[in-house]
Amino acid sequence: MDEDQSMTQLFDPDKFWDYSNQLYGQAGVKECCLTLQNHHGADINLLLLCCWIDQHQLVISEVALQRLIKLSQDWQTGQLYPLRTARAKLDRGSMPYLTALNHELNAEKKEQSALIDLLNQPQALNHKQPFSTGTNCVAYAGLKPFPLEEFSALTSAFAK
Repeated sequence: MDEDQSMTQLFDPDKFWDYSNQLYGQAGVKECCLTLQNHHGADINLLLLCCWIDQHQLVISEVALQRLIKLSQDWQTGQLYPLRTARAKLDRGSMPYLTALNHELNAEKKEQSALIDLLNQPQALNHKQPFSTGTNCVAYAGLKPFPLEEFSALTSAFAK
């Protein structure tokens, strides 16, 4: 197997989904992510992806990060925002609400899979840039932009 073939299999979307659920469930992370999403337009899946890649101590290339942002914006606009908006109009805890939530979570998982597919492409990682904790989150925040201080819950959960 050549290097390009092995790189296409570097990341598994199911492992990313499991990581995301584990991190999102930590104290303060959900609130931090929702604040970044609702007030600054961040994509929670992309935030979690940046954290996950940081856990691997790898750096997403700038071109790949821009493609990931474009993909996430298209996914948010075309899929998730309409589902989220429809769910918000339903009575919390009702069967229609729970069904809508399930559809939204399925769409979130599909977005994560699409993000991983893009990240598994050749040259998606920058092997020349030195890694430091939070590299990918800081890069995402710089391109979006949103305030780094809003990352406090993510960075503290990441440090555990």
